[in-house]
Amino acid sequence: MSPCVKLAAALAAALPLAAAAQTANLQGRALGAPGGLAVPGLSLAGAEEPTAVQLNPAGTGFVAAPTLQYFHEGRRGTGLGEDGFWLTVPAFGLVPTLAMEWIRPQDGGGARFRKTTFALALPAGQLASLAVAGNFYSSPDPALQKLWSLDAGLTLRPTRHLSLGLAVRGMNAELSGRRLPIGYDLGAATRLLGDGLTLSADLLSDDQGRGDLIARAVALGVGVELASGLGLRGQLQLPAHAGQTGPYGQVYGQLALVLDAPHAGVTLGGGGGQGMDQSWVVGARLSAERYRGRGFIPQPVPNLDLARALSRSRSLLFPVDRDRWGALLARLRQVRDDPSVPGLVVRIDDLPVGHARAEELRRLLLEVKARKPVVAYLAGGGLKEYHLATAATAVLVPPSAALFPAGLASTTPFLARGLGKLGVTFDVVAVGRYKSAPDPLVREDMSEAQREVTEAVQADVFDREVRAVAEARHLPEARVRELVDTGVFSADEARQAGLVDGLAWPDELELAVAARVGHRVRLAAGLDESPPRAAQRWGPRHKIAVVRVEGAIAAGRSRSAPLGDDGIAGAETIAALVKRAAGDREVAAIVLRVDSPGGDGLASDLIWREVVQARRAGKPVVASMGDLAASGGYLVSVAADAIVAEPSTLTGSIGVFALKPDLSGLLGKLGVSTVTVKRGRHADLQSFTRRWTEEERALVEREVRAFYGVFVSRVAEGRHLGREAVEQVAQGRVWTGAQALERGLVDALGTFDDAVRLAKERAGLPADEEVELAAFEPEHGFLGDLAGGLELQADAGPLDAIARLPELRAVSLLLEVGPLVALPPGWFGAWEGSGAGQEPGAEAGPGPR
Repeated sequence: MSPCVKLAAALAAALPLAAAAQTANLQGRALGAPGGLAVPGLSLAGAEEPTAVQLNPAGTGFVAAPTLQYFHEGRRGTGLGEDGFWLTVPAFGLVPTLAMEWIRPQDGGGARFRKTTFALALPAGQLASLAVAGNFYSSPDPALQKLWSLDAGLTLRPTRHLSLGLAVRGMNAELSGRRLPIGYDLGAATRLLGDGLTLSADLLSDDQGRGDLIARAVALGVGVELASGLGLRGQLQLPAHAGQTGPYGQVYGQLALVLDAPHAGVTLGGGGGQGMDQSWVVGARLSAERYRGRGFIPQPVPNLDLARALSRSRSLLFPVDRDRWGALLARLRQVRDDPSVPGLVVRIDDLPVGHARAEELRRLLLEVKARKPVVAYLAGGGLKEYHLATAATAVLVPPSAALFPAGLASTTPFLARGLGKLGVTFDVVAVGRYKSAPDPLVREDMSEAQREVTEAVQADVFDREVRAVAEARHLPEARVRELVDTGVFSADEARQAGLVDGLAWPDELELAVAARVGHRVRLAAGLDESPPRAAQRWGPRHKIAVVRVEGAIAAGRSRSAPLGDDGIAGAETIAALVKRAAGDREVAAIVLRVDSPGGDGLASDLIWREVVQARRAGKPVVASMGDLAASGGYLVSVAADAIVAEPSTLTGSIGVFALKPDLSGLLGKLGVSTVTVKRGRHADLQSFTRRWTEEERALVEREVRAFYGVFVSRVAEGRHLGREAVEQVAQGRVWTGAQALERGLVDALGTFDDAVRLAKERAGLPADEEVELAAFEPEHGFLGDLAGGLELQADAGPLDAIARLPELRAVSLLLEVGPLVALPPGWFGAWEGSGAGQEPGAEAGPGPR
């Protein structure tokens, strides 16, 4: 038997009832003071619900979302008993509370009255709270009708395991011309065993009605909270001095049984003491915060449409969701960790993510599957989507659906001849044998170097996904390759081949899930996304700052991309965020989430510099790679202490190129003439109306080679490699995460969560330490948010068709990024699992916060 259970059992045996009450109010009744309800389970330093106004109003400051509590107290020989409610609604950084109690004393015990309390708390997270409260009485008794008093409280929680409380109660209280004692109470509490055991001790004193301060009693408390939501709370009040007589010399005790669900709770309890009747209490709670109890009934099974969860919200008035990917992962973690959720359904169709993030998603689904059934409803997609679906307990498809696990394909259009007919040519200088990003604009076919990289990347990703499918479906790898070569299956053919487990219409999913869960279930489109109860864990939390580098890197501020929804990662914005995170004393480490094809060399180097400065300031930095972290995206990553990539992340591409279009031929065909007036021989070096001269080409090549040398030096320094070793893996070549690990370009394969764990380790935090993931993002005012909200969905209609034209996308990004860029092959498009996709590259999108 655990120590907390033994302690609870001993306390229960010592009291007359298995219930609880607030000892201060029990004692107050014995003294004849107009106290309130005997609310269960309060201690001076441990109070953290709306009922805290009864003992220490500062406790209400730890309520982070609207919460309503109700209690009814009955005592032997009374009629209706006592009732009260407490409502706390945090707003604008303050925490106001309203409480009303209807007190109906026993016959001969005084007049009935209503006590109304207004409290206002000023919290500082879970670290401290300061509050004041006013108590006003209404009663047929004229003396009680005039009674009012003020309370004040302070609670400090400097660590996870310690809470200190101070309360002054009953200021200005006078009854029938007699000053009532002012209470001066001190308390301390500790929370142990994963925040499941709370021990408290309170010293209750008063000034004897404006006289000398005297210690009256000591209250000892214990609270036990199990993950199931079952709890036991008790308090025992003892005289502060031996030989005390009257109410101060008596012993009072309370015990309560609590059953918590996420957003509701029930309390049953009671207590009593020498010379007074025993009382019983029943209470209820409703809260927007999510308590850690399992609930009274099973939760509905979430039915998540992954593609919809990742799609951009449509809004004309409110900002779009900036972190759809992170929100999806957070929801899946919640399903994994919530024992009251019996299972999960994921609807899988064409997913707007690359193979690396699909791997991250698959790994999380496997974690959910280890704890509860997961049903994948596969409605479309190719090998990438099917590979993801095989992480589920069962794979179901609509009876009329077709399955397309047809492997991987990459199609690159080469436009040099066609653009030449239009009079459009390009000047290009590239360093690195494999730096083939400009090739579609200047070549008529694929180079051997580009073919080598494309085939190596495809082979690595394809072989890994085939192995995973074979393991999940209990099929030989050779058989999986045969099925992939077949490529297209009807729903029934897929079932016969062992690719899926069954056929089901959408309305039949509940029965299919119930068969695997073992009881009747109800599907729900959403999840409970309310925040967990913050007060469950005391004290400040270490922060892990998350700074995202997403989209092509360019100078200036982060902004929307001209085409598509990748966005432009502005060096000015990201460098400022890294600097702010490094200077935040609450931040223990930084996770740099990179999902970028690279971009402007100088802009990437400016971010690199700020990451190095953060490390020099003592903040560990871990880079977490998403679908793509190549060229400039890899450059900013090598500044980190460690790099974590997915096996299918596309990274490396250590190379540089400069590209400039010449539109003079096109303009001539259109009858457009241009005249340039300049001062300086090379003032029009970047002009779109002529080619570079040999001298200018030499100047550009010198600059490109110089930056390439800087790039190689940065990699050698960050990865602790010699320049020769870097040159062997550089030359603009793209590697998968698995290939990069073998070559020392990354430190580990893993997810964003793995990067967070590594950041905690580098910061010297215990592995089980609960940390706060703090997203460091640009500050947005109302007008900026409104402008963001006016964005239309970029993956719909004509804009989507334009954004999918790789050449137009290439030109648009070139205009944004600048003339000197460091982008990998296929930087302007996303390659798909089958069909006519683009070269290896990945569409950069939002990652976890």
